[in-house]
Amino acid sequence: MYIHGHFYNDPGDRVEVHILTLGDRTEEVEIGSEGSNLCWTADPVEITSEVNDTFDHLLCQQASVRLLAKNFVPDFFCVSCRYATVNIYRGKECLFAGFVEPQAYSQGYNEEYDEIELSCIDALSALQYSKYRNVGSFGVHYGIEKSEAGMRTFHEIMTGILAGITGDLDIRGNQTIRILYDGSKATDNAASSRYLIFKQLTISELLFFGDKEDEMWQQDTVLEEMLKYLNLHIVQDGLTFYIFSWETVWSDSPISWRNIVNGQVALTSRKNITIETAIAAGCDTQISIGEVYNQILLTCETKEVENVIESPLDEDMLKSPYVNKQKYCTEYSADGDGKTAYRAFYEMCHDQTTDYGAGRITTWFVQVMANKQWRFPKSGNTSMDLIDLYCRDGRNQQTLPNWLGSNPGAAILSIGSVEMNTAKDDNSPTSKVSMANVLAVSVNGNGKDGENECYPGDNDLKSGIPYAVYTGSSAGGNFSPADDETTNYIVLSGKVALNPLMEMTDAFKPLHDANEYTWHKANLFGRWKGKVVPSRDNDDGRYYTRKYWCAENPNDEAVWDESTGYGLVPFTGKGPELYEFKYSAIGDSSDTVSKVAVLACMLIIGDKCVVETGTQGQPADFKWRPYKAREECGSDDEYYRQSFTIGFDPKIGDKLIGTEFDLQNNISYTMGIDAEGTAIPIRRSDRVSGQVRFLILGPVNTIWDEITRRHPTFFRHTRWGSNSVPLLAHVSNIMVKSFEVKVYSNNALTNNTGDSDLIYMSDTREEFTNKKDNLEFRICSALTSIECRELGVANVVSLSTPQNTSTGDGILDIYDHAHGIQAKPERLYVDSYYAEYHLPRILMEQKLLDSSDIIGLFNHYTHTALGKAFFVQGISRNLTEGRADLTLKEIGE
Repeated sequence: MYIHGHFYNDPGDRVEVHILTLGDRTEEVEIGSEGSNLCWTADPVEITSEVNDTFDHLLCQQASVRLLAKNFVPDFFCVSCRYATVNIYRGKECLFAGFVEPQAYSQGYNEEYDEIELSCIDALSALQYSKYRNVGSFGVHYGIEKSEAGMRTFHEIMTGILAGITGDLDIRGNQTIRILYDGSKATDNAASSRYLIFKQLTISELLFFGDKEDEMWQQDTVLEEMLKYLNLHIVQDGLTFYIFSWETVWSDSPISWRNIVNGQVALTSRKNITIETAIAAGCDTQISIGEVYNQILLTCETKEVENVIESPLDEDMLKSPYVNKQKYCTEYSADGDGKTAYRAFYEMCHDQTTDYGAGRITTWFVQVMANKQWRFPKSGNTSMDLIDLYCRDGRNQQTLPNWLGSNPGAAILSIGSVEMNTAKDDNSPTSKVSMANVLAVSVNGNGKDGENECYPGDNDLKSGIPYAVYTGSSAGGNFSPADDETTNYIVLSGKVALNPLMEMTDAFKPLHDANEYTWHKANLFGRWKGKVVPSRDNDDGRYYTRKYWCAENPNDEAVWDESTGYGLVPFTGKGPELYEFKYSAIGDSSDTVSKVAVLACMLIIGDKCVVETGTQGQPADFKWRPYKAREECGSDDEYYRQSFTIGFDPKIGDKLIGTEFDLQNNISYTMGIDAEGTAIPIRRSDRVSGQVRFLILGPVNTIWDEITRRHPTFFRHTRWGSNSVPLLAHVSNIMVKSFEVKVYSNNALTNNTGDSDLIYMSDTREEFTNKKDNLEFRICSALTSIECRELGVANVVSLSTPQNTSTGDGILDIYDHAHGIQAKPERLYVDSYYAEYHLPRILMEQKLLDSSDIIGLFNHYTHTALGKAFFVQGISRNLTEGRADLTLKEIGE
């Protein structure tokens, strides 16, 4: 519905009101016309400033439209903010453009005319009703929008927010929305960059998303925090938005504006109006003294970045396609090679009871998990995800683990077990199955050592690349420190195990089908007599097999899967331990090897990637190099050498296969970080920032020959020797637990900061202190090591820090044209408000005739009796009387 009308006020100006609901003009009503059932009240339109003081950064206003209605007008009740648009004109000048406040309208019943009042808010006020990127509105989902978050300039964010709220703001459709900036803040003092600061600052959108949807920033908060960081303010005057600093308003010079959308220049001439009887609209001037603060405290709330990537095993990120875990396999084991062990093994394989003291029946449960940030390609094809292929319908959960038991790949599994000792010396029930999340990387070695016989070989490993892919939001972050004294570190931590092949006496089915026990006859069960496999607990070995189960639905009773003889092998921690680490070099019994490489990885941040230049995994071995895509490289070897490996650091006597190790720790106490794991240094000169991508390329083809060696290209092996053993040929899979990739700072080796808040404050020497201490920045500058020491805070990688688009560095300072200094935005903010508030200033409320040659947002007003000049803090208007109510504040010296 389109509702409009006009009236003439006391000075004879034509005042128009236009109201359009849902952009629909099919029904038109003119206020005051015959049959419209709507007419004006005696005092129909007022515009009121909502500015509290100069600490406000969004200088909002509201309007009241009062009508007489004969009937109920349902279109005036607005379910959402942009349901009804309102424009108020005086002559050809638009004084107000906004919306009817949502869910605030009420209308009583009256047999004749009822007075109704529409409470209207301007576009800046309307921003409070929408979350950033309109998350929560129809079809806009938090998870999807967050995954697409990127590094965006202040200009893109601000113009996007304002374009969204002003798209249909002009009802008459004959004017252009303008966003004018006064150029008071810039990145430097160059004339060419004076109006470009919004395009030269970028920030991660992830800051606005919070950790969950409830913490999502509203659009007004996003705009306010960006302006507050630069100590700028925005006011709406009809269909024009002005972005300025108070210093510009206080100045006597004309204001040269630049439209930040199209670059057009606008000029505001400075008027100095003398307050006198001839222009006064009343004699009730109010004068007061404004607040005085002799100390300004500014607290910075920083959003610290801890995780470089979301761990594939993060409980908060995991969700299973299946409703529950299910029984996957059962291990039957009888230690010893004698007749008693053999008989017990027969009884286990035929569901008979046994009280053999060295027997063990272990049932394993599995639940396949998914992490939306991670994809697990099938046979290296990144367009095919194993979860989508095998788990989409939530049925037959055993399919993917079985596939991993015979194919190269990776998946996230929750695994747990229940163990029963056949000695039956403990009949207490198992109350629950303890499940643990693991990243399983299948290898499926064939147990052969020959160069041409072993599996997997070079080409087998290459065909599976990559096994896992993580793609973070395009926002990423700035991981380089602010100065050369500080070093940041990306630290990879967790546990890893090379799971042995777990050789079996035979698959379960032939053992089960031989249903007549005999110790002697080779054609019956007796043919497995003496066929024991290595045991950790018994030097004579053990009889061992695995029975695999299947179920269509996880909560169904699992049945024996006769078609599966060899599936995924769980890491039991009780299987054989192989290949003792004895030497670091022939004839040398000292430990000089720092890493047995297990998995090859790629870490790409922005346009840089980590390259491992040595083989020992020391911090100095890791370098940041420009990343080249495959098509930019001359060969596969060149491309895959843009990688690094993670592994473990064995001690003399450790068994390489069958033992769970912590990921290699290369962190010394001298590095100044409180962490353990594999540390990759980041220095200021590396300029590492941007979207994060992490790939697990695959297992490393490590060769064991009493020492371990690996080829510079991870899937290739080194030259073969007579005693060479390819470790992967003896590995069923690689199990990774508790995997994390976090970022730390060494704080320039300063360790006296604690967990103090980051606070900037003005200096004061007065005995009595009246503090202004409720000020907060949620967007904060980067800190050098010297600044950290002076402020008593730790240096952290922060989402809250804007970056300079030309350098990629975190912002340390900006240029203030009003004072001609380059300084930290926080300092400029504190200094500006200290200068304004540390001395008493007169506040005056003055009613003047509302004429364009008298009233202006950027006019100065002089009161001759007081001998003071004033600037405009806010303007309210009574359009019926033609009166402007000005809130004025004294301009300081």
